[in-house]
Amino acid sequence: MTGGKGLAALALALAIAGCGGPDADSNGAGAPQSAPVVMAVTGARVRVAPIVRRIRMLGVTAAIRQVSLRAPSAGRVVGFDLQVGDRVARGEVVAHIISREVEAAQNGLAVARRLDPVSAGALSAAVARHSAGPGVAVVATAGGIVSERMVSSGQLVNDMDPLATLIDPRDIYVEAQVPANEMGAIRAGMAAQVTSPVAPGEVFAARVSALAPNLAATGATEPVWLEFTGARRIAQANAPVEAALTLTAAESATVIPRAALFEDAATHVHYVFVAGADGRAHRTPVKVGIVEDGEAQALAGVAPGETVITSGGYALSDGLRVTLAQDSR
Repeated sequence: MTGGKGLAALALALAIAGCGGPDADSNGAGAPQSAPVVMAVTGARVRVAPIVRRIRMLGVTAAIRQVSLRAPSAGRVVGFDLQVGDRVARGEVVAHIISREVEAAQNGLAVARRLDPVSAGALSAAVARHSAGPGVAVVATAGGIVSERMVSSGQLVNDMDPLATLIDPRDIYVEAQVPANEMGAIRAGMAAQVTSPVAPGEVFAARVSALAPNLAATGATEPVWLEFTGARRIAQANAPVEAALTLTAAESATVIPRAALFEDAATHVHYVFVAGADGRAHRTPVKVGIVEDGEAQALAGVAPGETVITSGGYALSDGLRVTLAQDSR
C-alpha cells in the first residue's frame, strides 16, 4: 500500500510540472506567445494614365470594284509582260493578240518560201496586206494595280478570255468579323486601326463605314465594313488583317492592375485590397470603368499613389498583416 501511494504522489507531481508548475498563473501568462501571421504579397501603385477599350477583330481586305482585262479576239497573246503589283494606266496597251488566221498564213508563207521561193513573193505581199501591225491591241479600260495574272505571253486564248485583274487601291476596304454580343456597341464612323502581315509594323487608320443590315440568328460573329482614312492603305485584296476598334477612351484615368481587382459573387461589387501604412490589407470597394489589356479604370474608391495588392487572391482578408515583397511602380 505504501508503495502504491508513493507512485501516485510521483505521478501527481509530474502532472503539475507539465502544466507549468505552481508558479504559472491562471491566465497562462507564463506560456510562450505564437508569432502573428504575416503574408508576403506584391503590390502596385495606383497611377494616372490613359486607358482605351478596344474590340479586336479579324478580317480580310476586299475591292469594291475590279477591272478584268480581256482578250479582244481569239488568238495568241504577245508582249504581255504585266506582273502582280504592276500599275496600269487607263488606255495603256498591255499586249497584242495575233489572230490564228494571220498566224496560220504566216506559217504557210514560211513553208511556201521553202517549197517555191519564186512564187512566194506574191503570197508574202498578200499576207503583209492582211496582217499589218503587231496584232489586235489589248487596251486597259481603267487604271489600277495588277492583282492577278491569268495568262502568259505566247499563250492561245479565246475571244473575251480574262488576261488579268486590276484593282484600284482607293477601292480597297476591310470586311471584319465582330463578336455578335459586341454589335450593340458599334456605330458607323468609329475610329479603328488596321494591321496586316503584308505590311509588318505598319498601322493603317480606318473607320467603320457600315454594319451588317441583317444579323444571323445563330451567328457567333457579324460582318462590319471599314474604310481606310489615311494616305497609306493596303493595296492588295484578300490580305489578312486585324482591326482594333476604339469604343471608349479616357486620357487621365486612375488605373489599377486587373490582378488587384476582385468581384463579390453575391453582390457583384468590385473591390481591392489596399496595403496600408499600418502593415495591414484593407478591403476597399471600387467603382470600375474601362477594363482593357490587364488594366482597369477605377472611377472611385482608390486614389493615385496608393498601393493595391496584386497577389494572394482570395486568401487575403480585411485587416490581415502583410509585407510587400515587391512594389511595382
